[in-house]
Amino acid sequence: MKAVVYHAPGDIRVEDRPEPTPTEDNLIVEIHCCAICGTDLKLATVGNPRCHPPRIIGHELVGHISHVGSQVQGFAVGERITLATTLACGDCQHCDLGLGNMCPNAKPISYDFDGGFSERLAIPSMAVAGGNVIKVPDSVSDEAAALSEPLSCVINALELAGVKAGDGVLIIGGGPLGALHAEATKALGAKEVMIVQRSEPRLSLLRELDGVRVIDGLREDVMSVVRERTGGLGADVVSVCAPTREAQEDSIHFARKGGTVSLFASLPKDAPDITLNSRVVHYGELRIVGASDSRPEHVVRAVQLMAEGKIDTAPIITHRIPLEDIHEGLDLMKNKQSLKVLVYPPRR
Repeated sequence: MKAVVYHAPGDIRVEDRPEPTPTEDNLIVEIHCCAICGTDLKLATVGNPRCHPPRIIGHELVGHISHVGSQVQGFAVGERITLATTLACGDCQHCDLGLGNMCPNAKPISYDFDGGFSERLAIPSMAVAGGNVIKVPDSVSDEAAALSEPLSCVINALELAGVKAGDGVLIIGGGPLGALHAEATKALGAKEVMIVQRSEPRLSLLRELDGVRVIDGLREDVMSVVRERTGGLGADVVSVCAPTREAQEDSIHFARKGGTVSLFASLPKDAPDITLNSRVVHYGELRIVGASDSRPEHVVRAVQLMAEGKIDTAPIITHRIPLEDIHEGLDLMKNKQSLKVLVYPPRR
């Protein structure tokens, strides 16, 4: 079968790979589509020591089950599924605390197990046992379901930040995850949703989002817009989705007193430090929270919100490509010419 394979830092190839092996304790899934994630772009540029080559990559996927092992219960051939792709060990202190996304022994799909940029995928027993296989209802399209994993990461972040109905939310960074933040904050009942982006064509793409105030970070005064839209208070929650030091350092100034800043995007490993005005944090009684990855319950919630019609993925999915054109899709993301790019494997 055709697959996208990581061989070394910066070395991504489309090649023939053996078919996945059906076993008594696994599932085999026919992949419908798989979205490109920023972590895939990282593999294609600088690599990641957590990914063990040669490895089929891709984890934002949807497909239907074609094999159910005799030891697997609760699933049937033909059912559509998506995945919570961080497979926690379930037996460490972090897992005991309910923080499987922080599990030091976790084995992610596309790092430790093959991923979804392929025609077919074997889902290991560890994923089945851990509740990582999530069924997709008929009311959710394939394309929307493929975004349930990144949406689950957003939901985790918004829960940690405490976003609630009536809030005013500012999102800094209008990439794919920033756009999903906008949709998710609306779904949670936010009254005012603002998103800052500096470059085209993403500014134009973001303007397709309904009910979102898109701020041109180069041509508009962000602070003035935030104050105007929040009655002078500032945002209840500021979500930083841009992986830059400047974005993280500026974020505290846009939050209201008693507000929350969510550091969603991470900084490069070799330049992780920022400088914050501690007086703004202290006198403003600000909460600064981090968010990383998600757990199965967040994927379940993501699928549920989609099934309820509360998440519009149509304007976020901007490109669709065949698996053989994976490098074109990666270039679209690298050059910020897209939001979400969906990859379609060959179908028999």
